Amino acid sequence: MDNITEFWNNLGYNRFLLILLLILFFAHIFSMICRSMILLSKKKATSSVKEEGVSVIITCANKAELLKKNLEAFLTQDYPQYEIVVVDECSEDETQDVLSDLQQEYPHLKTSRIFPDTKFRRTKKIAINIGVLAAQYDVLLFSEINCVPEGKNWIKTMQSYFDPNTAAVIGYSNYEVGNHNINIRHYFRFLWFWKAVVLLKYGMNVVGNGYNMGYRKKYYLEKRGFTGNTQEYIGFDTEMVRELSKKGSVKIAKETEANIIMTDDSQKAWKDDYSYYYTTMQRWPLYVRIISNMDFWVEFLFYILSFYFIFVGILYEYMAIPIILTFLIDFIVINICLKRIGQKKLFITSFTVNTLGFIYKGYYSIYSIFTSKKWR
Repeated sequence: MDNITEFWNNLGYNRFLLILLLILFFAHIFSMICRSMILLSKKKATSSVKEEGVSVIITCANKAELLKKNLEAFLTQDYPQYEIVVVDECSEDETQDVLSDLQQEYPHLKTSRIFPDTKFRRTKKIAINIGVLAAQYDVLLFSEINCVPEGKNWIKTMQSYFDPNTAAVIGYSNYEVGNHNINIRHYFRFLWFWKAVVLLKYGMNVVGNGYNMGYRKKYYLEKRGFTGNTQEYIGFDTEMVRELSKKGSVKIAKETEANIIMTDDSQKAWKDDYSYYYTTMQRWPLYVRIISNMDFWVEFLFYILSFYFIFVGILYEYMAIPIILTFLIDFIVINICLKRIGQKKLFITSFTVNTLGFIYKGYYSIYSIFTSKKWR
């Protein structure tokens, strides 16, 4: 006992850092458990939801090859009453020919077009507005032409979340697991989705997903769509979630059949993806940004303090225990959560990101600072 007292007294100011280290360790473990329980929670059974007609809206510009490759996956969904509305944004390639050919085979394909000589500035929001006005059904689903549904029940699964009190539904979208770089991108997109689930759980309705989301047309029209801001690309998804959350609940679809696969896994697509996410995040309220990044800073400070004690030679022979425990808990929990939403476990990737993820995040965050203007 005397030895412990003497050791404690000899720590000096380091005793406060040791207490902080323990607090950070248990805070991180508690946060991981709580956040994983939110993601792992099952969908509540809703027997009252009826099958409504659904309009799927996709905007594209000069994407004839992608239309040939991907649109059929949307057109062949296993759902009794739906339409696909494609809005052509001033394409000058073979887009119109491809759409005309597809309409011969699929009568539930509707098209609208913004002509290249249009006088006003065309934006993503204007194209979406044209698609919404052309849609005949109240339930609207949105995706991109560089994506495909994971299965034929995407519409059915997403629509099952729309009860009379539902304003918006957000689904999961990600790249297919492939080489090491793709796996890292896949992992980061999973972490973004996990963050969205947690934020929405606590009523912070700031996250959207233009690759896979839906909302009700009547609420969109009541809010007058993007009337207040049509000239910026940014916010075409998040603005609607924020505004429509005032009309009803925002739900998250975690079933595998509600997933969307992103087929464009090029470096440019990934950089645009991260840049858009980062720029959008800068518009979140300050308290939301603080809360959303709290887990990262808690873990980061924990590792900094752990290596500090190793460096100064205080309890260095024991510091490996909390470090290894933290990594193992993260490793196990994250891969369980990946499995929950129908994703392959990423053992090597989760190890890489857990140890070097701050390098990736730092690089792309700095890159995004210089590219954020493209979204405004």
